[in-house]
Amino acid sequence: MAQVWLHRTTLRQLHSVSPADLPSPRTEWIEEPDLSAVTGFAPKYWIITGNTITLMSAAARAVVDAAQDSSELDVIANQLEETRSILRGFAEVMLDEINSLRGLHGRQPRTLRQLRNAVRNKL
Repeated sequence: MAQVWLHRTTLRQLHSVSPADLPSPRTEWIEEPDLSAVTGFAPKYWIITGNTITLMSAAARAVVDAAQDSSELDVIANQLEETRSILRGFAEVMLDEINSLRGLHGRQPRTLRQLRNAVRNKL
């Protein structure tokens, strides 16, 4: 009986499970994977080729991190457009005040989308 199984797609690890008790076909799992090349690194940086697990290059890891950072910024900025959030309510009150002042100076009002994009760019 294998002690450790690693799912090829989800990177989920199972310990002390017999092949018959795997939750999906055995072909989706690596039996007793050698994780020495990826020790200390999050699974998001792992590459699986056949039954071999290797680590992404530093440049590839930076791309993964940048994409994750961008995604997190989108989640935060999108809160400004969600219905019934305290952040949206506050943003709309402030936007009304800003647009009142902009109107006094003959400037066009800002939209909630423009505010959202400005906030995201500042994050």
